[in-house]
Amino acid sequence: MSGLEAVKKIVAPFLAHGICKDEAEALKMLAEDYVQRQVRRYEERAEHFRSFYRTSVEQFAEQVEALCEGSGRISALAGLDRRQQIVRAEDDLEEWQAAEQFLARWHAVETDLQNASTP
Repeated sequence: MSGLEAVKKIVAPFLAHGICKDEAEALKMLAEDYVQRQVRRYEERAEHFRSFYRTSVEQFAEQVEALCEGSGRISALAGLDRRQQIVRAEDDLEEWQAAEQFLARWHAVETDLQNASTP
């Protein structure tokens, strides 16, 4: 089955049941829904870290650097020993930065999709 045949098969139920007027509308609807869910997913993940650490990802990166150099502390991780704090902070920083990067990418896709016109 070719890519075009697969797309037609996927959007066919939306046309058959009168949910969308044409394939372009069905594709745009599906794409918008998926993009919105991805934006929410990464917003929630980034917000989790913002709330937990009560700072921005940029400031947290500076705190992690200071922690690794031995001159800083991260109050949200006060219950852990220094070595555990470093491991946890580095892991969280990596995940947080990835969430922020993917969030920016999905926002860009969302903007592009909103500007896309359906024939």
